[in-house]
Amino acid sequence: MLEVINEESDRLDRFIEGLMELARIDAGEMQLRKHWASVEEIITAALNRAKSLTRQHRMEVWLDDDLPSVRVDERAVAEVIYALLDNAAKYSAPGTNIRVEAKADRQGTVKLVVADEGQGIPAELRQTVFDKFFRATGDGDSSDKKTPGTGMGLAIAKGIVEAHGGQVWIEDGSEGRGAKVVVLLPTDEGKGTQ
Repeated sequence: MLEVINEESDRLDRFIEGLMELARIDAGEMQLRKHWASVEEIITAALNRAKSLTRQHRMEVWLDDDLPSVRVDERAVAEVIYALLDNAAKYSAPGTNIRVEAKADRQGTVKLVVADEGQGIPAELRQTVFDKFFRATGDGDSSDKKTPGTGMGLAIAKGIVEAHGGQVWIEDGSEGRGAKVVVLLPTDEGKGTQ
């Protein structure tokens, strides 16, 4: 009984933290602590935190050898990747692949991708899934009662990415299966550090 109480308390704590984060994003008061960071270390931190969520999936990690450092709030960007991994694990069957990619772009950006082999997200819902409290299913119904969650993860992720001057969007998964969430973050090269 204590274990159940502990788990539910943790879930309620995450829910309240998510609401507070959304309120800060909506008010334009998100405080980022930017400094130069390794993309590989940020991804590793998110993957380690998500191990309990992704243990029933085959994880693939593809990182460019020459990834530049990025000037970001490491904790916040790790939260974005964690939210994407959480969604990928929730909306794809056990035993399927979840792939995390990072590569440098010629325009001074780093492209992060989290791809799954789930049902995918219909084109008409790809912007809506970033709205607060929206939860999509593969058939376009937003009332999925079987999959746990609050519908805040992608809204928070989008707010964090945009606060960094980046972009986030959804594409079709590989070979027409699943969804691919793409995050583009500026490296902020040539700008001074704080």
